[in-house]
Formats: sequence, structure tokens, C-alpha cells
Amino acid sequence: MGTQRTLVTATTGMALVTAVSRVSGWLRDKVVASYLGAQGIGDAFVAGFRAPNLFRQLLAEGALHATFIPTLAEMDKGGQKDEVRRFVAAMTSTLVLLAGLVVALGMWQAQSFANLLAPDYRAIPEKHALTVYFTRWLFPYLGFIALAALVQGVLNVRGKFLLSAATPIFLNASIALSVLFAAWRGWPLAPWLVFGVLLGGFLQFATQWVAAARVGLPAVPGGGAFLHPQVRTVLRKALPLLLSSGIYPITVFLATYFASSAGDGALFCVYAASRTNELVYGVIVVQLFTALLPTLARDENADETFTFALRVQSFVVFPAMVFLMVLAPAVSGLLFGGGRFGHWAVTTTAQALVAFAAGMPALAWVKLASGRFYAVHDTRSPVKASVLSLLVFAAAGFLFTPRWGAPGVAAATSLSQYVAGCYLWWRLSTSGRAPKRELFSSLWRHALSAALMAVIVKHLADQVEFPLVTSVRGALMVSGFGLLGLAVYVVGLWLTRAPELVEIKRLLQRRQA
Repeated sequence: MGTQRTLVTATTGMALVTAVSRVSGWLRDKVVASYLGAQGIGDAFVAGFRAPNLFRQLLAEGALHATFIPTLAEMDKGGQKDEVRRFVAAMTSTLVLLAGLVVALGMWQAQSFANLLAPDYRAIPEKHALTVYFTRWLFPYLGFIALAALVQGVLNVRGKFLLSAATPIFLNASIALSVLFAAWRGWPLAPWLVFGVLLGGFLQFATQWVAAARVGLPAVPGGGAFLHPQVRTVLRKALPLLLSSGIYPITVFLATYFASSAGDGALFCVYAASRTNELVYGVIVVQLFTALLPTLARDENADETFTFALRVQSFVVFPAMVFLMVLAPAVSGLLFGGGRFGHWAVTTTAQALVAFAAGMPALAWVKLASGRFYAVHDTRSPVKASVLSLLVFAAAGFLFTPRWGAPGVAAATSLSQYVAGCYLWWRLSTSGRAPKRELFSSLWRHALSAALMAVIVKHLADQVEFPLVTSVRGALMVSGFGLLGLAVYVVGLWLTRAPELVEIKRLLQRRQA
């Protein structure tokens, strides 16, 4: 029980910072949607920004990041202060060279990247030109975010986490304020969007660089770059991870390709629906995974802890899924509606959101199950699941997108997660690490309660007309139906005697004591 309390507390702590970051991300997307709209420049911006982010998993948050932190932590623990500084300097030089090369290549071949990501945009010359423009001038963002990830690793090794978790707020604020300023002055939005992104990336790097300098490890180039022995060790260890790191950019590329072929405005609508789904998924599931991984690695009762984490996940994810699916038009209108983001865009976003939300349980399961494998140093099973997911997504995308458009891309994403989830379940079962049977005792209670919530909320929501724009009235209506749904869900849990209600009551009583 002590481990379970620690898990819940750790999840709640970082979830607060993540929630603020997600809200700032929504404000950014709301401003962009209102002033750009889903069609034309909105699509072009999303496609252009995807190009540098394709390499982010490789140079910023993927293989290099995953191998750099353990190497630095081991050296720092040994008290080799001078050698640690030289290693950080050499790693900085290496990353400057690698990122600089990719950025230069991306800016030079911007038109080729735009043609690969969104080939159908060539039929609309102005839109294609905007896509090339955004691709070329947003590529330098990759350099800032790669260096920011390096400095984040330095701060994490020294036990500093809060600033790194908060830095996306700088990017979101920079983009939103730049667009608002340009609109206020009546200036073209495209150059100011680029300015906002690059300024935000610089702030993400600069604020963390200052913090790293204060702990004695400034990321200043030097130390021999590729000649440094620890740098070569990091690069050698990173090579096997490139496969798993490469799956994500391929998936993003395919998603962009499919959505851009689904018609004008489809790419931005898929993006908006995905971001809405992540508001719930990112705050709850990602933080639960972050707290779960180290707990599983050191806990003797790992099977029990894993089962408890899955129960917490389903306890939260089922009602969240129902809420987003049943109230998709109202939620999409509340978050993005208004300005140049009109009725068609809201409706298309809502349709995609339904498909994304339907896959939320599978997405959450895959994330936590992968953590179970990582905790026992099995990295192959999650990678195989990712490859399988990619193959299913590619096949489903080619089938669904021509028939259903933007919702088809989201449906292909959800289907791929369910297939990956089934594979991981099979691997856990064959390795003797499957969740305990008590999980199923909770699952059917959660599912039945969520179904009751869906029926009642859907019936009542059909009786009213929601404003499909961002408004106080819309916020009150969505909040009211959300609270109603929560009440129905709790009643369902009470009628089915779900054990989670008893555990929550005990937790609250301990906090009061």
C-alpha cells in the first residue's frame, strides 16, 4: 500500500506542471486556429512544423538523449567534476555539428520535404508555397530544441526537473503572442508565426542553459566532440536505439501524408483532435507511466504494483473516453471554434476526436505495458509492438483515409494501438508477467459504469444545442455535462461495488488525518 500511495502522489505532483503546460498549449492552438483557420495557411503551418519535428526524436528526445543521461549520471556519481565538464562540452559540440548539418540540409531541401509530407498541396500553388516557406524557416527550431534536450539531461542528472517540465510554456506563449501582435498590427501572419516558434525554441534552450550553468555544467562547445571517448560510447549505444526512435517520425510522416490527402483543412483538424485527446492522455497516463517505471524497477511486488496502476488507468480513462466521444462536437467547438475556425472545421475535428478517443484505453495500456517490459530490461517487446503498430497504421491509413477523410486517419491510429496492445498482452502472458485477476474485477465495473454514463449523458446532450464556439456559456454547459457524467459514473461504481471507491475514501481519510 505504501508503494501505491507513492505512485499516486508522484503522478499528482508532476501532473500539475504538465496540466499548466497543456493548457498553455491549448491557448496557443486556439489562437492559431482562430486567426489561421483549418484551411490554407493553417494546414501549411502544421505540415511545415512537422518537418523539423521528424528529427526531434532522433536528436532531441530519442536515442541520443536516452544514452547521454545514464552516461553522464554515472560519471557525475563518481565525482569526476573536470571530466564531467569536458564530456558535457564535447557532447554539446557533437550535437551542434549534427543538428547544424540536419538544419542546413532541411532548409536547403525544404521543397523536397514539403513534397514528401503533403504532395497533394502542389495542386494549390499558394498553399504549397506556404508549406515550403514554413518548412524552410522552421527547421532552425530543431537546433534549439536539440540543445534544450541536452541541457535538460544535465539538469535531470542534478535532480532539477521542474524547469524542464515548464519550458513548453515559453514556446506556447511565444507563438500565441506573436500571432496576436501581428493580427493587432494587421501584418502578415506567416513571418510572425516563424518568429514565435524560433523565439520559443530559443527560450526553451536559454532558460535551461542558465540553470545548468548555475549547477556548474554549462553546455559550451569544446572538448573534442566526436574524439571524446564518452561521446563515442554514447553514439555507439545510441545506434541500436535508432530503430525504435525512427518508428515515431515514420508514423508522424505517414499521419501527415494521409491527413494532407484528405482534403483542404483535414490536416489541421486531425492535429486539433489529436491535441484535444492529449489534454487528457498527457496529464494522466504519461505521468502515471513516469511514476510507474522507477517504482516497478525497484519494487519486489512489481506484479501487484503493475495491476494497481492498470486499475488506476482504467478508472480514469474509461470516463474520459466517454466524455470526449459523447461530447465531441461541444468540446471541439469550445476549444477551437470561432474566428476562422468555422462550423465545418469544428464538425470535422469532432469526428476525428471520436475516433481518437475510442483508442485511448489501448494507448494507455500500451504505454503502461511497455513500462512493465522496460522495468525488467526487455526493450525488444515494446519495439516489436511499435513496428507492428506502424505496419497496421500504414495499411489502415491507406484503406480508411480515402473513405472517411480526416476521421479515417484517427481511426487508423486507434486500430494500430489496439493491435499493439494485444501483442503486448500476449507477450506478458507468455512471460508470466500478466496482470493479476483482480484487474478484470475492476475492468468490468469501470466499463459498465462508463456505459451507463454514456447512455444518460448522450440522451440528455441530444436535448440541448451547444454553442460551437469558445464561450462562457459553452464552457458552463460542457462542465455541467461533465460533472453530470462524473456523478453517473460514480453511482455506477457504487452500484457495482468497485473497490477503487473504498481506496479513494481511505486515501482522503489519511490526508485529513
